[in-house]
Amino acid sequence: MAAKVTSSSCFAFLKEALILPTLNPKLFAPVLLLFAITAFLDSLDDVVFVQPLVDDMGSRLIAVNSTDPLGAEYTKLTEETEPGGSGTKLLLITIAQLVVGGLALGLVKQILALFAASTTYSGDRYSLAELLRELVKGRISVKGPSVTIAVVDALDFASAVLAALIPTPALMGGLSGVLSVQGLVSHLANHVSLCFTVVALVGVTASAVDRRCSGVRALRQAWRLVTRVRRKEGLVLVLMAYLGPTAVTPLHGFALGYAKRSTAACLCLLAVYGLLSGAQELFSLAATTVYYYQAMESKEVIDALCLLVSVHV
Repeated sequence: MAAKVTSSSCFAFLKEALILPTLNPKLFAPVLLLFAITAFLDSLDDVVFVQPLVDDMGSRLIAVNSTDPLGAEYTKLTEETEPGGSGTKLLLITIAQLVVGGLALGLVKQILALFAASTTYSGDRYSLAELLRELVKGRISVKGPSVTIAVVDALDFASAVLAALIPTPALMGGLSGVLSVQGLVSHLANHVSLCFTVVALVGVTASAVDRRCSGVRALRQAWRLVTRVRRKEGLVLVLMAYLGPTAVTPLHGFALGYAKRSTAACLCLLAVYGLLSGAQELFSLAATTVYYYQAMESKEVIDALCLLVSVHV
């Protein structure tokens, strides 16, 4: 597949990304199933545990605000909502476990999908068991992608801390907030975060394909590819990173709306959401892989032309 002559259209790599899973369905089918199941379970956890807790806390706060501060009922409500109890501590421990588990599972999913896409694009036709065997034996190294993902997570955490210091437009009063300096900075930060997400994906892909490239070096190479070598396709990746989740997310909202009215309808919507969300995430990683291979081919051509020009000069 890598030997094919690609179209000049900046959307051509998306077509190849769509075709890529069909070249090795015995590998991509279980990977897609893994993505779909995890997305379904995450959304189910949100519906069953998180949302009721949020609703309960909201109703308690409303009750506290509407109660006379001098009355006995107010004291009772404030004691019920007071943090620090054993239930709160247990909740915090559970959330910490879910976060750690989610990060670990996200790492496994991303590495599996990237190696599935890269090995298939390069001509190999592994099954999931064969791919896992190659990973266990060390013939396919996970060190590079793991290091790059760790660097990306650290940068994400730092950016989240900075973003928390910037007031969002919603907290600053509608249109006046949007038009304010803080609002513009907030919107700019969102766009930068979206672009960084794409650069990070390309960087992790570079680490999966090239063992010599990992961490900051992989991110620097990804930045050069996105901003210099294949800029139009890089912009398409950015748009896809925004539009993909945006198109799927409303299903999750519909499922939350049906949670109290119809359990069956809620589960059906969550199942569809899980499948579409998993497919969208897998397609995004496949598209990033195809983009990286084609960008590297273009980079080699550009470097060769530059070398030829320098020799003649």
